[in-house]
Amino acid sequence: MVLLRSALSLPRSSSSIRSSLRHSIRSHNSSSSPTISPLYPHSSTYSYSLGLSYASKYSPPFIAPNQKIEPYGFMNRDKEDGIVKWVNEMMDFPAGRGELTSGQDGGWSEGVQKDVRKYGAGEDFFGIQRVGNDLHLSLSDGVGGWTNRVDPSLFSQALCYHYSTIASQFASSSPVEILDKAYRNLLDDQRVVAGGATLVGVRLGEEGDASFVNLGDSGYAIMKNDQIKYISKPQTHFFNCPLQLSKIPKDMRQAGIIHDSPNMADVKEIELEVGDVVILFTDGLSDNLPTSHLPLLSSSLTQLLNSPLNSHLTQTERDAEYARLFADILVGYGRMAMARTGDEKGWKTPFEVEATEKVPKNNWRGGKIDDITVMTAVVSESD
Repeated sequence: MVLLRSALSLPRSSSSIRSSLRHSIRSHNSSSSPTISPLYPHSSTYSYSLGLSYASKYSPPFIAPNQKIEPYGFMNRDKEDGIVKWVNEMMDFPAGRGELTSGQDGGWSEGVQKDVRKYGAGEDFFGIQRVGNDLHLSLSDGVGGWTNRVDPSLFSQALCYHYSTIASQFASSSPVEILDKAYRNLLDDQRVVAGGATLVGVRLGEEGDASFVNLGDSGYAIMKNDQIKYISKPQTHFFNCPLQLSKIPKDMRQAGIIHDSPNMADVKEIELEVGDVVILFTDGLSDNLPTSHLPLLSSSLTQLLNSPLNSHLTQTERDAEYARLFADILVGYGRMAMARTGDEKGWKTPFEVEATEKVPKNNWRGGKIDDITVMTAVVSESD
């Protein structure tokens, strides 16, 4: 693999976050809200503020700004097709791509929104589905090893589509049951001839009950008061080879291609509390940003939101700002970590650390350029 390099580097201190975001918090009320909050305005229990940010590896600074991007996934297909409509609906959710620029609304300028549409999520994709008083979130990372055969983003987009569709039809199903049904539907879907992907999903209930399913090396974390309460462990067959669902054409079924099943997924039930932050992420984040950096970044954002400059924010607005900005910060810092060469002093990327241990002959250094997607949900008391 050829590792692209960039001049980006991680800021030395949290002051850079405060300086780049201070204006955005003050001026954000002048623009449309990029979050879903409160999610359940008539609920007597909990509501969730949602943040979303993603960036394709085939986007600046890892490619030239004028480089032509070939269309991928379902976005540019028959607009009468249900999956095409759904993918475009997901792409219409306000989202960042980790570009936090001073003087703009949290980095979510009109130009950034155009770039979000232009570059998309790469081989990652996501789903957001309300079902009664529940919220189902899903993230999928298409396996790039299929690139020479098919477009890997077709599988990840279709998996999230079927996951969201099944969730809407079977409200009482658990995420692992939804994943099983979604995978079966994908195997019957003639629009996807081959491919593979990981998936992490969660059902967030109005009473704070959260049910997770995770297959592969995407993952989730729960934080409170800027500390990690729980973080999932990646599922892998061996280094850089995650557990994955796949659809294998007949002519390739004897080739030893990895073919895992939904019943191999990790499942977990967690009771959420007010102030908890749920984070879903693909391995573009976890391969590049050490887990120990999450509390540091969260603390810096909390300090910003608690500053006198932001005293005008209500608790609902504060939760919404935290959700959207934390997702964007994690994507931004994850992308900066991708650009590390391994020559910098201090910390190493998790991918470099693991590669050094598992495959030292490869002499991997620095970050791993990849697609990256982060979703956040802040638990609040309903009004």
